[in-house]
Amino acid sequence: MIPSAGTPIKFGDILNSVIHSCDFEDRFKMMLGIKHAFAVNSGTTALYIILRALRKLSDKDEIILPAYTAPSLTLPIKKAGLKYRLVDISPHTFNMDTEKTAAAVTDRTLAVLCVHLFGLPVELGNGTRKTDAFVIEDAASSFGTRKGLRFTGTFGDIGFISFNRGKNLSTVTGGIIVTEDDKFARLIRDEIEKLPSHNLSGKTKLFFKAIALSYAVRPWFYTLFQKAISKFKYTSLHEDFDSFRYVTFQGSLGCSLLKRAEDIFHDREEKGRILHDAFSNIKGIKCPEIPEGWSVVFNQFPVIVENPEKRMRVFEEINRMGVESTILYDKPIHKIYDYSGEGFPHAEYISERLVLIPVHHYVKNETLYKVVETVERVIRS
Repeated sequence: MIPSAGTPIKFGDILNSVIHSCDFEDRFKMMLGIKHAFAVNSGTTALYIILRALRKLSDKDEIILPAYTAPSLTLPIKKAGLKYRLVDISPHTFNMDTEKTAAAVTDRTLAVLCVHLFGLPVELGNGTRKTDAFVIEDAASSFGTRKGLRFTGTFGDIGFISFNRGKNLSTVTGGIIVTEDDKFARLIRDEIEKLPSHNLSGKTKLFFKAIALSYAVRPWFYTLFQKAISKFKYTSLHEDFDSFRYVTFQGSLGCSLLKRAEDIFHDREEKGRILHDAFSNIKGIKCPEIPEGWSVVFNQFPVIVENPEKRMRVFEEINRMGVESTILYDKPIHKIYDYSGEGFPHAEYISERLVLIPVHHYVKNETLYKVVETVERVIRS
């Protein structure tokens, strides 16, 4: 069984990270061509730190985010003492509708949270930037996606990327905040200095989790120990999160992975392109529009099964052939939490029809072609 996610972490990467230290933040700034980068223990913590910093600049209390996204994004918003307002998804881009986003901004809007779902970029020029609110980029799942030489996360006022399990590059846990603004940087630094560090036990656990992750994403290992590994997967909604500083070992592991980042990005982009070209010719399957001029590094490749009654059959058949597909979030945010207001039909449409297909290092191109054949057979039946 090929797992749904898989950063190719080698044992040599882990060993080298113990022996040699590295300034991960500095390497990251060089790679993205930005002035400031701050690593923390998760993408969730990164967003929380950003929101705490922005609160010092304004008394506004509302964050706009897409109705279909990770429900966990609401946690740092609430923990920072803020409210959230939802906007619908575009059925064409599978991302937040930028024109509706701009229209949703009020005099209480502190920031617009642009989530680059699945690795697909939200184009900030399409209405999102025509506001006085701050623009935060959630590039948690889109690390590597770029337009020209600019990566997602660097187009807004401030952004963050995740290195948790399942992301394009993983250091077991982790997140990084990026910005060009010196004022934001000072506030972010002040907030991070308040965070506790992991104790020796926590650091040791991260080391062994890195070894476990390096094997768990390999198909032969995952096949043998799938039941055991599944116990460590998230099966319920998060209700809270812990915030820590980034561990030096993880930073060194991140440096090691950055040396191969371009190969990893290219591989994911190529596999996404294979699936996009193939599925675009199958009636009953809808693919996202790829914005012109962008190189899209997919976290997983999203397809919409237009007949919702066949969606679970597609999902089951892909898994039966030995590829772990996922359906991500069963419901949009307004259907999970108590949210009063208008409906979001496109978010509901996507949540009822979405299937995600892995495109990481351990998925071979020939396997992807077999996935396409399997999906086409189910759709035509």
